[in-house]
Amino acid sequence: MPTQAKTETIDELTEKLGRATVAILVQTQGLKVKEMNDLRSKMRAANLEFHVTKNTLLRIAAERNNMTGVDKKIFNGQTAVAFSYDDEVSAAKAVADYVRTSKSVILKSGILGGRSLNADEVERLGKLPGGKMQAKAEAVGTIQGPLATVYGLVSAPLRDLCYVLQARAEQLNSSIPAAE
Repeated sequence: MPTQAKTETIDELTEKLGRATVAILVQTQGLKVKEMNDLRSKMRAANLEFHVTKNTLLRIAAERNNMTGVDKKIFNGQTAVAFSYDDEVSAAKAVADYVRTSKSVILKSGILGGRSLNADEVERLGKLPGGKMQAKAEAVGTIQGPLATVYGLVSAPLRDLCYVLQARAEQLNSSIPAAE
């Protein structure tokens, strides 16, 4: 039977997982207090919420959010989780950069869109250039480019016909003598 404190923690984690665009799990075992404070401040600077949590409580919160694509194997060992509510790419970049410079923090996995990511996928997500907005702009550009070409090809004959008719009308108007 869960205690009141555990129930409140599960509810809080459920709410955070439901709102988060990405949750990145790291192992911080062996960090000294100063290093942990440094990690927390860097996560705050990147607009991430950072919490050390129990795996069982995080797993229950994922189940309550109907995250069926999350692999249960990611909930093992000592776990700290960074929640991002805005940009998945900048969050992954901030965590991966810290992990790269740290000797004792290990990137475990992530949760994105209700499915789990392994450590390599989180690192690749952090290496996307320009962040989330640039990725969206590139996707829109990829779709918009061919559509603009098709529009130009479809509208060209009608536009050219209008130019020919306008030129003929101007030709006919110039040949009519002006009334005196």
